[in-house]
Amino acid sequence: MYNKIVKQVPVLLPPKILLQELRKLPNWHLLDNELVRDYRFKDFEETWGVLNKVAMRSHLWGHHPTITTTYNKVQFRLTTHDLSGVSDADVMLASRIEKYLKQIVTKKHNEGKE
Repeated sequence: MYNKIVKQVPVLLPPKILLQELRKLPNWHLLDNELVRDYRFKDFEETWGVLNKVAMRSHLWGHHPTITTTYNKVQFRLTTHDLSGVSDADVMLASRIEKYLKQIVTKKHNEGKE
């Protein structure tokens, strides 16, 4: 598989647009000019499985979040430091993180049906 690092020029989101985007990301909240999301995984392995995906995707996009983790608890903090606020790149990464988290929930749901 070939991946190319693609750095987009981020655009700072005006407050009205940011609020619209936050409605699409109900598990995220705005704190100190950052999008913040806390999540608790089943175990250490599940935690790092998702964190590896987030790390690789953010690196490929040229946008790097602040991630704090202890065993199965994770906090994601997204901001664009160059712009001193939340940009379209932060919202895009938050949406991708939600996709990864939804995959975990779907997998657990499907395993429960067996």
